[in-house]
Amino acid sequence: MAKKISTLDESITHYLGPKHWLSWLAMGIAYALSFLPWSLQQGLGKYLGRALHAIAKRRRHICDVNLKICYPDMSAIERKKLTKAHFESLGKGTIETFASWFQNQAKFHSRVTFEGQDVIDRVLAKGRGCILISGHFSSLDICGGQMPRFIDVHPIYKLQTNPVMNWVMERQRQAIFSKTIERTNMREVLKSLKQNKAVWYAVDQDYGRRNSVFAPFYGRQCATIAHIGRIANMTNAPVVLYDYGRTEKGYHLSLTEVENYPSQDDVENATRINELMQSVIEPKKEQYYWSHRRFKTQPVAGDPSPYDK
Repeated sequence: MAKKISTLDESITHYLGPKHWLSWLAMGIAYALSFLPWSLQQGLGKYLGRALHAIAKRRRHICDVNLKICYPDMSAIERKKLTKAHFESLGKGTIETFASWFQNQAKFHSRVTFEGQDVIDRVLAKGRGCILISGHFSSLDICGGQMPRFIDVHPIYKLQTNPVMNWVMERQRQAIFSKTIERTNMREVLKSLKQNKAVWYAVDQDYGRRNSVFAPFYGRQCATIAHIGRIANMTNAPVVLYDYGRTEKGYHLSLTEVENYPSQDDVENATRINELMQSVIEPKKEQYYWSHRRFKTQPVAGDPSPYDK
């Protein structure tokens, strides 16, 4: 059976059975919360994050392990403080995601600052499209929803396990972006680049041994996707670092061309990607997805995961 890569051709009637009712209830609550004023969203998100910190024991453990690996000199007190700040940021990001799904993006225009229009204009003038690379930060959805103001970007996405969430999410993104691409659909990636569009990859998650090479991230070898450099070599598309994050009054987005990239070596390219990710993580550590199992896949098959207790 072919892998499903979209729900866009499926009617809502596919998802109205009793097994989906709790998911629809959650979507209804998300819809209601999206109407709150921004300051209330931020405050509620902070307390939601504190609640998540209290109950999400597994994610709290993953966050602590990641911080121990990446900041070996950080004290236990400092790690605990950063972990709490991380969960507060996740809570804010959850409410922001709801707002990005159910509100007009223009509602947030006044809260967004952007730099790099000259960068994107220059690279697209070459006529080869471009590859935007970013990390996963808690404001991913709300900031991503602002990008079409400045550039016609085609984001790469991964289907979630919850089918109702997929159904809502895909339609929301279809309303914002001219095109979205499921992450296994390489043909559409190449097609977008050929049409001189920007393709957006978040490059900092562990997709397993098959799709990765091992390169250092904060001094430890981790599985890093290899196909950014490969696509850039194949298409000669420029690569642009997309940085974004939450500020005191809203959000800041910026674009910087990645010079002298790629090389012909997968590990060298992956190392460069990880260095770029570190450079955008450091100014806003608490906003990064530390609760993701970044070091899940081990260089030696069969070695235990650092997240195992």
